[in-house]
Amino acid sequence: MLDRIVVNASPVIFLSRVGGLTWLGDLAIGGVEIPRGVVQEITVGEDGQGIIDAMQATPRIRLVDDCAVPLVIAAWDLGKGETQVLAHCLKLPGALAVLDDGAARQCARSLGIPLAGTLGVVLAAKRMGWIAAARPVVERLIRDGLYLSPSLMADALQEVGE
Repeated sequence: MLDRIVVNASPVIFLSRVGGLTWLGDLAIGGVEIPRGVVQEITVGEDGQGIIDAMQATPRIRLVDDCAVPLVIAAWDLGKGETQVLAHCLKLPGALAVLDDGAARQCARSLGIPLAGTLGVVLAAKRMGWIAAARPVVERLIRDGLYLSPSLMADALQEVGE
């Protein structure tokens, strides 16, 4: 279990499509934070309002105001959502950033921010026994547009015994 999780738009969107928003809340003792900048990115999508409604109906997920962005993050020129996730994580030492974007993940690593992606949340759900199998969930996410290299997918599924 983690104290706090801060999530970007793509993991929220993908996880909402497979019933995985509750997994986020259950993984974080201190709750899940989704900055307003992330919410703005979600609302422009085709199913944006439905996802926002699902987030607001999920216990332990809360929307939080954007915060000031340190120059060390702004210099990476990331999207608004990624920038806010990383800025919030810097304010909350030990908070886990859930990001799929490669550049944002590289920034998180450079700043020592713990991170996971959509795939990591699915694997955690499998380990915790919340889902019987990760493979069908991962395959659905890939059909919905999540990019995972075949080798990463194979390694990840092997890690959870599939």
